This record gives sequence, C-alpha cells and structure tokens, in this order.
Amino acid sequence: MKKNVLFTLSFGIVLMILSLPSCRKDENVEPFVPSEPDVPSTTSVPDNTALFPSTASEYAVMIASELGVVPTVILDEMEQIPLYQNGSRVYGVFNNASELDNPTMFGKGTVSGSAIQRYEGVSVTGESLPHVVWIAFLRNSSQSTSHIFGSLQMIGYNELTGATAFLESSDDIGSYASSMDPVTFEISGVMPGPDNSSAFNSAFIPPPAACVSCHQADPFITNSFITSAKIPGTNTPIIPILDANAPYYVIGGGNWDMRTIHIEGNACVSCHRVGLATVRLFAETGFDVNSYMPVHSPGSQANDALELMNAWNNGVENTPNAEWVIPAVGSPGPNQIVGSGYLYQDDFNNP
Repeated sequence: MKKNVLFTLSFGIVLMILSLPSCRKDENVEPFVPSEPDVPSTTSVPDNTALFPSTASEYAVMIASELGVVPTVILDEMEQIPLYQNGSRVYGVFNNASELDNPTMFGKGTVSGSAIQRYEGVSVTGESLPHVVWIAFLRNSSQSTSHIFGSLQMIGYNELTGATAFLESSDDIGSYASSMDPVTFEISGVMPGPDNSSAFNSAFIPPPAACVSCHQADPFITNSFITSAKIPGTNTPIIPILDANAPYYVIGGGNWDMRTIHIEGNACVSCHRVGLATVRLFAETGFDVNSYMPVHSPGSQANDALELMNAWNNGVENTPNAEWVIPAVGSPGPNQIVGSGYLYQDDFNNP
C-alpha cells in the first residue's frame, strides 16, 4: 500500500454552515479571535484503530448496509471549484490567501483544479438510496503542471440515521490521473472503485485518526471555497448543508468524541452545531467568522460567537447555561446532553 497521510482537514465537512439567519445586532464588540487551548476534555482520547478494519475494501463492506456502495470517482466528471479574485474567476496557484476572494482556509495554498461531486447512494443490489449522499472532494495541491499532486477524500452520509463514513486517498493523486489542463489545472483520470479490491485498497484507507476532531458539527465542513461549487443549473452548493438536529455518528468511530458546546439562547447554535476547533483552524489562516456569519448580517452575532469561544476556553462547567451535546443517532432529533461522565465508546454512538 502506498504511504498515506493523516486526514488533514480536506473537507471538510462540519462547521460554518452558511445559512444562519440575521438575528440581533451587537454593537462595539471586539474582533472574534480564538485563543490556543484545546477543547477541555473530561476523558482521555481512546485508541480508535481497533474499531476500523485495516483496508478500504473491508470498510466498504462494513458500511454497505447503511450507505450502499462506495462510488467510483471519475475525476474529470467532477464539478470544478471556482476561484475568484475581485469577483472574477481565476486559475493557477495562489499561496497567499489574501490573493483570493475564496481561499481554502485550510492552512495551505489554493490551487485551481480542485473539484467536488455529489452522488446519490446505491444499494449493493443496485437500488437507489435517495436518503444517502456521497461527497467526493479532490484537493489539487499541484504547484506546476509538471507533477500532479493532491488527494481525494470521500464522505458517505445517511440523512435518516446519521450514519457516516470517511475514506481518504494518499496525497499522490498523480498515480491515478491521466492529465492536467495547463491553464485551468483540471485533472482527468479515474479512481479505483470497490469492485477492484486490490486497486481500491492501494488508493484508499479507512480513517487513520479521529476525523471528528475537525468534522465536529456534522460530516461536512463548509466555507466560501467549498460552497462556491454549485449543483449545475442552480445556486445550491454541492456540499450538503445540514441543520442543528441532523443525526450524525461515524460507522466504526463509536469511541470518537462527538461533543460540541451548546448554550441555550446562543444565536450561533440556533441553526447548526458549531465545531470550535475548526473555527480556530480557519482563524489561524486569517478567517474572521464575524466577517462572514451570519450570512445575512455579518458580525451581528459577534457576542454569541465570543460566548461560545469563552466556554470552550474556560470550560463548559464554568460557563452558565453551557452544556456538552452530541448529535442524535438513528433519526433526526434534538441533540443529547452529556455530562462529565460521558465516555466516547458508550451506547450514544452505537445505535
């Protein structure tokens, strides 16, 4: 098997669902700048490797009852993620985020030719599964047309039960690419599918680390980069936009920490869960949440955002009205409150 890199925020995913309504306006607030401490944890993070099979093909079998067949990805049939500079579409390599209106915000350069595709689920017997969505994300990291470099990740999600699966490739996408356009950097080629287990296992692996450390709020991380790719003929992002009651658990990830912070009355969590580690990741690359959220009135909920971050830094137990919550499992519904005795491997995440 080729050497694979850890899952490094390629989606991505779970925070920044760009559909918050305009709420109250807070005046004279300081900029929202996340600080360093990690999410306080009452339990140690357990080793999750034993819960996942060692190969992608074995994982594909494990998830089939909930998510159907893992799709075979044809790279040049994916929708290109457009890059904009002062409102005009541009192509090439941009290592400075300030050069673009919609950089990736993942702490790396932004390259045109990145692409995304949505697939409807299909059962192992060939039946349509309209409640299952698969998202493939091709992150192009090529610095020139002389060497194709990047990775492809897939997320499968069952909107009825919350069942989720993550698969990732190595960073050497060039092994499966046939060409790259010299101007647009669009990549052509076909990724191995699960019908060829040997090639599939060389191309993909199950999660090597806890994807929910970044995909905290739901399976799909969204921002102005990823949502700029639309379903053809519409203004709807290809990436799904989920709400605060969307169910969510990871098949094989029953001992992953699924907690996010909820504060009753906080406007930021009225429409979606918030993954604060992802906020900080984006902030480290120059992202200011109050410049974007809520989309209809950016900055109007700055005090609510600061309240969440303070709870994260100071501890939920030290914050009035703050609670740890985990998503519903098995069907859409309210988040479940968990206390200091919450253990990641308990029945909450094993329906």
